[in-house]
Amino acid sequence: MKMLHKSADPNRILVPPPIKAGDLVGVVAASGPPVPELLSQGIRSVQEMGFRVREGCHLRERNAYLAGEDSQRCQDLNSMLRDPEIRAIFFARGGYGVMRLLDSIDYEAILDDPKILLGMSDITALQLSLYALCGLVTFAGPMIAGQIAEGLDRVSEESMMQALTEPPATRDPFSSFDDSVRIVRSGIASGRLVGGCLSLATSLLGTPHCPEFKDTILFLEDVHEPPYRIDRMLTQLKLAGVLDGVKAVILGYFLGQDGEDLLPEAERILLDLIGDCPIPILSRFPHGHALPNLTIPHGLPVRLDTETRSITVLSEDKSEEAGG
Repeated sequence: MKMLHKSADPNRILVPPPIKAGDLVGVVAASGPPVPELLSQGIRSVQEMGFRVREGCHLRERNAYLAGEDSQRCQDLNSMLRDPEIRAIFFARGGYGVMRLLDSIDYEAILDDPKILLGMSDITALQLSLYALCGLVTFAGPMIAGQIAEGLDRVSEESMMQALTEPPATRDPFSSFDDSVRIVRSGIASGRLVGGCLSLATSLLGTPHCPEFKDTILFLEDVHEPPYRIDRMLTQLKLAGVLDGVKAVILGYFLGQDGEDLLPEAERILLDLIGDCPIPILSRFPHGHALPNLTIPHGLPVRLDTETRSITVLSEDKSEEAGG
């Protein structure tokens, strides 16, 4: 890992500036290899949104279950992070592989020039690392050769575009928090939104790339994990002390191998593990490997209130909005 010469204040929130029509965005495959046709369609969709696109030099490489060699994927990512013309980085797909890059990422470049990063699934590992080491707010949302290529519904596209183009203080990123969301336990809580794909969050435990989860609002989702593995991973979070320190939990989609809804199982396991701990719990929040998929500002402080059915972005004196 390239050592940080600047001291990354663990209390700082580094919010990248919004992008606008005509800005240049980079597309990187940091994990698994994208399907070529979906990749091309996703890039066309981003261009139709008004953005210019620069492909990573190795975007279309393939090495078994990886999108090229580690050095190639890391080179693409670091070159985008260092390029001042690139104002956002969109990830092609998930799969597996970004964890192999974490020790070689140019974190100094992120502190020098914070920019929007959009992705989810395997990209969770990168998002957690950037939050832990730099305080960078990233965006957990659709990916190029996935939901963007396949076609976003109106709610998902509006949520993504708001996240990309509007400062958090001027918008309600959770305007679709409605009656479809199940309130498992009621209450009010404030904290930074931290989490992502459950399997990646648990994989980072015990590493320098894992953030402090204490006093956060933990959001979790996953796909293709049977109930016993969901149980094992949530139990790992419990044994690591994560579930004892969070202010609230938000469960997105949990989908099985055949697309079956495993949220009832995830709810049951979570309730069993946290016992009588009186924290708010939401389930069936529209985020994850299905549509609608709200884009979540990973790392921003929010206030959750189940009575008013609202999640509101908070401003903090310690927040730092890069670029003004």
